Amino acid sequence: MVTDTDTVQMTTNPMEEGISIKELLHIFRIRFGWFLGCFVIVVALAIVYLHYTVPEYESQVTILVEPIQTSSSIESLIMGNTTGSTKIATEVELITSRKNIEQALSSLDLSRYRNNEGLSYSDPMVMDFEKAKLKITVGTVKDTNIVSITVKDQNLVFAADFADALAKSYDSLLTSIARNSQAAQREFIESQIPINEQQQRDAADALGKFRETTDIIQLSEKSSLLVQKIAYFQMRREPLRLQSQEAIDLAQRYARQLTDYGIAGFADYDTLAAAPETMRLLSELKTWKTEYTMYESVGLSSGSTTGTTSSTVMTANQSRITTLLSAINQSTKGFSDYVDRQVVAGVSSGRDAWADSLLREYSKAIAQRFVADIDLDVLKLMESLYSDELAQLPTLERQLLELQRNVEVYETLGLKLREMLEEVKLVEASVTGNVVMIDPAVMSDPEKPVSPNKLMILAVSVLLGGALGLLLALGIEMLDVSIRDDSQIKKIVGKSVPMLGWLPLLKIDQSEKYPSLVVWNDPQSFEAERYKLVASNMIYGKNRKKKVFSITSASMGEGKSSVVANIATSLAQLGSKILVIDGDLRLPSMERFFSLKHSEVGLVDHVVNDVPLEQCILQPMAGVSNLHLLPPGKAPLIPPAVFASEEFGSTMDYLRNIYDYILIDAPPLQFASELLAIAKQVDGLVVAVRAGITTKGALEDLMVSMRTVDVPIVGIVFNGVITSRVGNISKGGRYYSTSYAYSYRYGTTTGKKKKRSAGRHTTLWTYRKKYKKDLKHREKSKRYGNDEPVLAFRSGVEGAFISVAAAAGEAAPIDWDDGETKPLRGKPVVADTPATSGSDFSSADFEAFLNEIESDLEAVGRRPTKGLDEDSSGK
Repeated sequence: MVTDTDTVQMTTNPMEEGISIKELLHIFRIRFGWFLGCFVIVVALAIVYLHYTVPEYESQVTILVEPIQTSSSIESLIMGNTTGSTKIATEVELITSRKNIEQALSSLDLSRYRNNEGLSYSDPMVMDFEKAKLKITVGTVKDTNIVSITVKDQNLVFAADFADALAKSYDSLLTSIARNSQAAQREFIESQIPINEQQQRDAADALGKFRETTDIIQLSEKSSLLVQKIAYFQMRREPLRLQSQEAIDLAQRYARQLTDYGIAGFADYDTLAAAPETMRLLSELKTWKTEYTMYESVGLSSGSTTGTTSSTVMTANQSRITTLLSAINQSTKGFSDYVDRQVVAGVSSGRDAWADSLLREYSKAIAQRFVADIDLDVLKLMESLYSDELAQLPTLERQLLELQRNVEVYETLGLKLREMLEEVKLVEASVTGNVVMIDPAVMSDPEKPVSPNKLMILAVSVLLGGALGLLLALGIEMLDVSIRDDSQIKKIVGKSVPMLGWLPLLKIDQSEKYPSLVVWNDPQSFEAERYKLVASNMIYGKNRKKKVFSITSASMGEGKSSVVANIATSLAQLGSKILVIDGDLRLPSMERFFSLKHSEVGLVDHVVNDVPLEQCILQPMAGVSNLHLLPPGKAPLIPPAVFASEEFGSTMDYLRNIYDYILIDAPPLQFASELLAIAKQVDGLVVAVRAGITTKGALEDLMVSMRTVDVPIVGIVFNGVITSRVGNISKGGRYYSTSYAYSYRYGTTTGKKKKRSAGRHTTLWTYRKKYKKDLKHREKSKRYGNDEPVLAFRSGVEGAFISVAAAAGEAAPIDWDDGETKPLRGKPVVADTPATSGSDFSSADFEAFLNEIESDLEAVGRRPTKGLDEDSSGK
């Protein structure tokens, strides 16, 4: 068991720590393709839109609108109270009403206008009310009666003509509405004058007959005052009755218009009158009006006959009267708003401006009727009070009083009706128009369409493309759980675990005998130097005393076997005695990596069946005799049991004394649990991380497991790096980035130039596609190489092992170049054990080759010049 004080310092999830500006810039750089693609697509769509969108032109007409005075009532005309409103919200809504738009379209010769496709505007499929309404925009100037009507259309002539036609038809519409209102009032007043004249004649005849038959000529002062008050309230009641009747007629007229227009579901008078909320609001209003009317009657006691309170009464009760007037106004307004809401509560949405205008006028008539009825009730109450007091007077005097009162009331009312008739006739005759055109529509410049706004659309597309591109880049980054640069590795493993180095993505050359063994195929290339640097970082520094290393990965197919083979070959080229143990018993790969046929005996046979190591250890490469391989042999039923056995532990202790370094190709933890058992027998663990393939979660799980069993982590090897795209890594100087390198073959310089590629132009998508293809091929492929496995401890004599005198029945020792004898373990080896030597490389040649390496440093890394790749004939 090997112990070490090194521990793995785990860090929190990098996504939980937030992203710095530097990391954002880094993400932007590596995801620039996504950003650029999204940006180009958005800008291209904007350009296509501008190319195919039909330009539109705009024309505007400015008008001055006077409000329609439809709020005049019979009471205001009789009592002399004229109030008006300068708000034109209702009038503005009528501009886009169906009636106004259709009237404007009918005034134009639509056959004169054509769209960009050559179709006539007279075709309903080209121009109708709905399409025309979408082209109209109405604006108002705050606190004024100035209105602008804007029409936007692809035909600039139609836009100007239609804007003018809208203004003219709008003027006609408002004029007809104003005239209709005045005509309705005139007709109603004219119908009431004959009735009033007949009432006056009847009242005068009755008074004359009474005076002829009685001796009473004049009333007393109290009787006169009572008659005056009763007459005042009767005179007030009559216009209110007329106003109520007018409200009924208007409500019925608007109800018919709404029904004809297809509007249904609006509340009527009876429905509202039965509502509890209506009764409550009317009761509150009646209370305020009753008290105010009492103050009016007190004012009449001072002798006023004009129907207004005296100045003395007003001065004495000014505060209370002001409060009452304010309460009456607020209650009246609140009740009107309530009626508006209740009227439209049952009406479906989607109404146009004309329907809304009719509904408002209808609700106004309903509210007017309710208020008029309340005023009538209050006046009737006051009249009944004074009538009861008058009833206590003598009978003849009371009768005279009533007759005089009737005559006075009907005469006063008759005068008012005639005045109203003349006034309404003047107003009706003076109605000439409510719209004054200030600025007529002007035809737009054909070279300056208002839509599309090219500069604005291009600017927005640039900003939107940049924003969407950045969001897409960040989104792709968030969805990508793979590791692409060393900074992500450091966040996961912590600062205490060093980076042994990074290895570039290799382009496999299938023409070579060992396609992935770059340190052998091209020992002076940039890629080979990277492997040598990793090997140096692994064995030097604080790892100088460590001899046994296990190289693993978080998942399969991440290049750990390639790292093991290249590092082992690199160390062997330096003269070190290297043993590679294929510890991946489930999916062994080292024999296939060195193009060897499968060996029937190996690690499992030695541990389980006690087969001698001399029969298990191979020499995988003929040119590197100090590089040995211990294959797995037969596949075990339970792989973890092999590495957890005492025999494996004692074997590792024994091999430590023979080899300088032992490298174990361990299976990935994600697929094999024996990694933990192997980790207990090594001095340090090296983790291979493949750029763009290893996931952050898999690496974190591996580090947590290693920390749990207290396994010392030597470092991380960042494998498969695309230097131009992944991480903050670059090749550096031009010396290593040259595209040509010289190879040493058989100890001589051939001078042959070889074109190389480190995947500099490989996209991440292509990289992962190739990785998945290779992984799939590896999972399905069970083929081994064509070379016969060569035992590492054969002598030059065919069929015999290297043997010397041994003691205690142990096998023959190995005579290394340093002269030290180290016995191998296992059963005794018989000299005549049948075997096939894969090379005629004698022990003397072997010792001479090792001495040559130690004496000539320049020969390190070269292939032997004799006996390795040539036969006895020199071929």
